[in-house]
Amino acid sequence: MSVKLDRRMHLAEMLLHARLHGRRDGLRAKLAFSEDIESMQAVLFSSRYDTRKKVRAYRSWLETKQPCVFGRIAAKNKNVYICLLDETDVLRMRRGDDDLRDTIQDYRQAWKRHALDGLSSSFVILLVSRTLVEQEPGDDLKEVCRRLMELYMEIDQIEDDTFRAQREYVFFRQREPEKAQLLKFSTLPNVFAAQGDGRWWHDHRTPGGIMITSNALGHFMYSRTVKTVLDETTKLWALENAMRTINNAYRGPQGRRVQRYKHCPATFLVNSAEGEKSPLPQTSDFRRYSADHYEGFFHTDHLIPSVYFHKEADPAKLPLYENLTFRYIYDSTSDPEEHAELMTGAKTTWYDVKRNIDRLPSFADPEKVSGFPLPLRARLARWLAERLQARLGA
Repeated sequence: MSVKLDRRMHLAEMLLHARLHGRRDGLRAKLAFSEDIESMQAVLFSSRYDTRKKVRAYRSWLETKQPCVFGRIAAKNKNVYICLLDETDVLRMRRGDDDLRDTIQDYRQAWKRHALDGLSSSFVILLVSRTLVEQEPGDDLKEVCRRLMELYMEIDQIEDDTFRAQREYVFFRQREPEKAQLLKFSTLPNVFAAQGDGRWWHDHRTPGGIMITSNALGHFMYSRTVKTVLDETTKLWALENAMRTINNAYRGPQGRRVQRYKHCPATFLVNSAEGEKSPLPQTSDFRRYSADHYEGFFHTDHLIPSVYFHKEADPAKLPLYENLTFRYIYDSTSDPEEHAELMTGAKTTWYDVKRNIDRLPSFADPEKVSGFPLPLRARLARWLAERLQARLGA
């Protein structure tokens, strides 16, 4: 008789449950992992490489193998801040989820400290686990993803197919001739898993286990352009590349003898309606598509999309979400607050910033230090490593 996971379990207990009772993913007997996933997992699962080398290798994978244009650019410029957690570390933590939560929050705040000075717009939590990689997608895997998301977001309970239960903010310190201005941006957390490779949700695959990422598009644009105001040209560049990302979605298995997946691509652009106005120039490759919305078989804002957790490579039936929006990128009138928080930035205070990085050591205090030079970043990395080691059992 199978044992079902209890939401009250610690994540370490869930990993042990997967080892003892987990069902192996039957798809892999018929469809091996993609070559890039296999080669990346050879590094992530190897004891020959330390965490720094694994992080470096994973960042290189993000640079070339994810469909998100912004994510690729960020990875190439080393602007993705990565918290890599190994299954053995999770199992060794003395206080279970309390220690795991503290570790994730240490890295979360270190990311926000880097982001403050434009050094990172994306945060990645990668749980490396051969046990999870081999598991069949289903309720048990979903509970592991949910628990990791709850520990990251510090939310007691996240239900399936729900939007952000609370906002995750990242901050940016502008450098203007007259004065420094503080802006805050809302991010969009998403979950990825190895099981997505070769399935209809291939675009949300990751090597190594499961991954959570938070991305702040507006913050990315400020950091990339070094502008004090995002003008219309910059917003349209962001819009076009957001549309390019959706258009890059996995098309399904290729070959004459391979059955086409009904739900690929998982997200797709739609043609402009008659009379629909577009902010894109006539020369744009995406001018014929709607700049207002796109469609997909999962909602790109859902924290835990239940549709991922089917064992089938392409289930018989999935819901269609018909009004996934691009409008927040360029339209400041229909929802000014959303446009500000996700794109142009909302003004904030040092109180708000310090409240979000209140566990970091004093040497990383942004008010006391101008910028965030490399020696201080290295010192913070050592602090993180020491904090993790202190939480591990002998």
